[in-house]
Amino acid sequence: MASYTRLGSYLLASDLETDPIGNFHLGLALAGSAFDRHVLVRTFSDEAVAAGLSAGLSEARRLAERIKGCRGLGAGFQIETGRHPFLVCDYQPGRSLAGMLRKTREEQIPLGVDEALSVVQGLAQALVALSDKGLHHGALGPHCLWLSFEGATHVLDAPISGLLEGLLPRAPRLGAALAPYRCPGLTGLQQDLYALGAILFELLTLEPPPRREAIPEALDRATLAAAQEEGPIPAELKALLRRLLVEGQGFADLEAFSRDLERVLFDGEFSPTTFSMAFFLHTLFRDELEQDAQAMKSDQGADFTPFLPSEAGPRTLLPGIDNSNRNRYFAYAGGTILVLFALMGHRLYVSGKRTEELQTQLAGLQREKADNDNRILDITKQEASQQLLQDQLQRESTEARTAEERTKASKDLEEARLKSAELARQKTEALKKNQELAAASTSIAQSASKPAAPAPVPVPAPVPAPAPVPVATAPPAANPAPPRHEPAPAAAPAPAEAVETPVAITSRVAPIAPRVANKAFLPADLRNQDIKVSLRVFVDAQGRPLKVVIVKGVDGPFGFNGAAQKAAQDSTYAPATRNGKPVTGWVAVEYNFGRVK
Repeated sequence: MASYTRLGSYLLASDLETDPIGNFHLGLALAGSAFDRHVLVRTFSDEAVAAGLSAGLSEARRLAERIKGCRGLGAGFQIETGRHPFLVCDYQPGRSLAGMLRKTREEQIPLGVDEALSVVQGLAQALVALSDKGLHHGALGPHCLWLSFEGATHVLDAPISGLLEGLLPRAPRLGAALAPYRCPGLTGLQQDLYALGAILFELLTLEPPPRREAIPEALDRATLAAAQEEGPIPAELKALLRRLLVEGQGFADLEAFSRDLERVLFDGEFSPTTFSMAFFLHTLFRDELEQDAQAMKSDQGADFTPFLPSEAGPRTLLPGIDNSNRNRYFAYAGGTILVLFALMGHRLYVSGKRTEELQTQLAGLQREKADNDNRILDITKQEASQQLLQDQLQRESTEARTAEERTKASKDLEEARLKSAELARQKTEALKKNQELAAASTSIAQSASKPAAPAPVPVPAPVPAPAPVPVATAPPAANPAPPRHEPAPAAAPAPAEAVETPVAITSRVAPIAPRVANKAFLPADLRNQDIKVSLRVFVDAQGRPLKVVIVKGVDGPFGFNGAAQKAAQDSTYAPATRNGKPVTGWVAVEYNFGRVK
């Protein structure tokens, strides 16, 4: 059975996140001893409680009733007071914006402009809902925004937002966490819009919002680093950020901001949707999503009778031991302890020898895999050279003026194709060997995580212990101890130096060149020379191309860029690896369309 901890009227099933405000927990509401529904529980840090959070919770209850049903502000709010106050709302599987930003930096998965604007659009709708009730937030930051795995944005601390704002002078850790999203001297709606601008800046750049005096310079040099692009922030977004963040250029009211935001969202080249945000979150949190789904399914069928509070219970007494049996009892206990120590020492010795052998085997496999990875990289480079050679021979065959030239070019082209086929065969064999080596490494790692069975050690016959005096059981504690987490199995020993291999193209799709009626339509710098498009492709750990970025292409409505992007997306890839495990990575690709006649 899973471990649960009672908190007031709810059970805490698992910790989701920790932040300066407190913790997010997946909780359960019960109907008797049976599961009723899942809830999201927000507990608060000792600092927030000590700063006086409990004193304002009665007003927070009234605000929760006032915003009931408002879009983007959560639902089903309940507030419980006491020594450990907490906030409860309906659970929507997801993570906080702060958690999403942290994992995006760790995983290095590109966060597109459309996804960033989707978050800002949801936040703007929540601010409008608050404004309609005559309220503002005052303490906006990534920690209070919840992103559901379906792509929706919610402000989950709306009932206590004003209360948190009042705590900031007495809660230095919370104040420091929110400082990048606050501007001294601003209040009400203007403070909320400044925080929205700071959040948008962080979503686009993955950099902390700059200090107020450094904002103009930071906007001038900012790039779309979150999307892993080196280009500057688009002009319309930069203009929106200036009006949100630069003093003296703000919006007069929420309607003016909404009009400007709608123009950016719908009149430009952006198309933010909850679908695109959901796809990004499912890619980023694929492991967490699966774990949450399994845990929630397990909760629905559990019996929670052992976790129900008990009104009263008999006392627990220690068993008595009479004087006549005391010496024999302690002798038996001492002998048992000595045997246990002997068993533990033998087990540690056997485990050390076994770990040393497994480490030697694993190091040999890693060296073999590194050699094989270098071979794959060399084959990939040869394939790229052969592809360029085939493109050149194809042009020579097309442009040949005599039969002799055509025959020679055709023969060379056939030889080049045979060479490419041989390289493809060698690469397939090398990739297959990599899979075998990875399977062998995994098997060794699993063996290392299993404890070695110790040799049997004779155990002395037990001395009968005195019969215990019948006693009653004690009442359960009002609040059971937090769940104990089993230690994770020991990982296989890591190599001294990380062994990395880049993304490799396993099957390169040739682009379909667009039709250009006459080379005179092309820019002057593209006439009478080969037309090439260079790209960078972001490939995930499963080998899927998630993003294609044009590094150097052909400006204008000629279709070369689009054809190159489609070819790159249709190609197949082997992911990059680090110490034998697939990881995300970029690969450079170039397509040569030849010359337009």
